[in-house]
Amino acid sequence: MAVLELTYRSNVLDFDQNLTVMLPEPSNLSLMDRDGPLVTEFPVLYLLHGYSDDHTSWLRRSSVERYLTMDFDKPLVIVCPSVQNSFYEDMVHGWKYYTYLTEEVPELLSRWIRISRRPEDTFIAGLSMGGYGAMKIGLRHPERFAAVASFSGVLNLPLSGEVNEERDNMTFNVFGMKRTETKGTDYDVFHLLDKAIESGKKLPKLYSSCGTADFHYENNLSFRDYALSKGDAIDYTYSETEGMEHEWKFWDAEIRKLLDWLPLRDCTK
Repeated sequence: MAVLELTYRSNVLDFDQNLTVMLPEPSNLSLMDRDGPLVTEFPVLYLLHGYSDDHTSWLRRSSVERYLTMDFDKPLVIVCPSVQNSFYEDMVHGWKYYTYLTEEVPELLSRWIRISRRPEDTFIAGLSMGGYGAMKIGLRHPERFAAVASFSGVLNLPLSGEVNEERDNMTFNVFGMKRTETKGTDYDVFHLLDKAIESGKKLPKLYSSCGTADFHYENNLSFRDYALSKGDAIDYTYSETEGMEHEWKFWDAEIRKLLDWLPLRDCTK
């Protein structure tokens, strides 16, 4: 893979931001067989970090670059943003990270890099806080994505507040309320799932996973049961791994599985 770190001034945030971008290698692009310039727009995966991490975490702590280089035969651009501990939201008392990620980043990248803006070529996934962010963004804008995935995600936000009450002081700046009070709001993934189904829009494929020894396991089971209760209204897949905790060993295995699960087209032909 070619790996870029982009640093630029965000108009939305009004301060410098960083993005890690992984680009296909020539072997993935069949460049030796091309007679003219490369004009293809590539599928893109927005890969979100967890609480206390940043845009470098997936590259440093998983083998995602190796998987894309050695074991993957379709070109894919991966974009890793950095949003601090914002839960991928326009913070009530803070910065507009939701607008930054959903509006500014895709617009800028489509100008700088050959990424597709078509829904069938756009995917979003993340771990822990990033799993919540991915599912929230995908359900708020189902028309933009072909697939959404969460690994060990904080998918039941009100329940996570009950389990981790000590973090409410930090997350109050994000939501303007305790996490236990977010049920039925647009911060609540369960509520967003209902709204997305009721909208009549075509929903992306949904995937969630968790280790059975993860402290978010019950959190994820509650979302699994709710999603499965929707029957054929959604295309949903759940996976769990016995004994796995909230750890990079699990997330590394999940990103490899995700690459096989994504409905990627072969854009080199």
